[in-house]
Amino acid sequence: MQVINCNKLIKKQKIALIGGEDAHKRIALSRLLTQQGYDVSILGSKTYDYPEDIQFIPYNLNRKLNLSSDFKTILEYRRLFANHDFDILQTFDTKPAYMVPLANYFAKKRIIVRTITGLGTVFMSNSIKYKILRLIYILLHTLAKFRVTHTSFQNEDDHRIYLKNRLVNKNNSSLIFGSGIDLKPNYPQRDNARFTFLCVGRLVYEKGIHNYLQAAKLCKERGYDFRFVLIGPLEEDSENLNAEMLEQHKEAVEWLGSRNDVAEWMKGVDAFVLPTFREGFSRVLLEAASFGLPMITTNVPGCKEIVAHDKEGYLIGVNNTQQLADAMIKLASNPQKAKVMGANAFDKVKQFSIEIITEKYITLYRKYENPVLSAAHQ
Repeated sequence: MQVINCNKLIKKQKIALIGGEDAHKRIALSRLLTQQGYDVSILGSKTYDYPEDIQFIPYNLNRKLNLSSDFKTILEYRRLFANHDFDILQTFDTKPAYMVPLANYFAKKRIIVRTITGLGTVFMSNSIKYKILRLIYILLHTLAKFRVTHTSFQNEDDHRIYLKNRLVNKNNSSLIFGSGIDLKPNYPQRDNARFTFLCVGRLVYEKGIHNYLQAAKLCKERGYDFRFVLIGPLEEDSENLNAEMLEQHKEAVEWLGSRNDVAEWMKGVDAFVLPTFREGFSRVLLEAASFGLPMITTNVPGCKEIVAHDKEGYLIGVNNTQQLADAMIKLASNPQKAKVMGANAFDKVKQFSIEIITEKYITLYRKYENPVLSAAHQ
């Protein structure tokens, strides 16, 4: 009797990792999933210099709520899903989290796993505008939930909000802290003549950029000769944050705009600052920790899980310039303790490595796969 190799008869499970502008951050995850026998594609809305071994599929996505463009994106999703016949759809961004399930409403039933990377301003502000947006957000996710297989969250606060609004239940949701970070084998030893702080992120009010600018100015006024570097694109023009404000603080803060060499900057500075109002699970803090940097950030979801006060750095209050300036002075005035905090950060970030997080995703996928397919990956 002829023995048949079942593995040769079973096609690889096809996974689409669906993000927005930063879909390239899933490259490491894509490679590890591929090593485990999956056929992986990355879907993203921004052109990036992807390595040749990465299957990238571009599509159009408007970050703002726009019914016309959103409907077109849903139709584009439907076309892409049909043409590539994906088995598993994994989303990593705010709009794909509800648009992908809606796009697959009347199509082939697929495993749809969503990672909620953060809720942002919609769930922070109580202004009339954001209350309306919050209602729209909940409505869209209420419609989408019937096509979602599983939803993972990167912090407990976001999970509680979804449970409270009955957008998920305890059986079809879980916590996976972060999307995984590539760990460096070691981190550099700094010896700067001037203690140097770095802040990286989109330049919007909710990231606390204005606090960073003002705190740097306060430090200068108090006579401290620290260096302050700011990297990121200016995405706001309001009374809270604008180009004129950056210009007014240029004596205190070096704004470098968008850069492709953020890692090189992290190797050279002494500390990292992120005075954000809220995060999903801050990837930039994980990256800073992987370079052995002590950190100053806010005591909010997505940050407090990474930085314990007085251990990996300092936690401060939201929108509190005075506390930020005091923390900067305290950290820079004790460089030996700053080095210890950086070492603590490097040790802590190991639990969020890309290998560990990928294994959690694989375990999740296998939970919902056909048992025969799951066995084929073992």
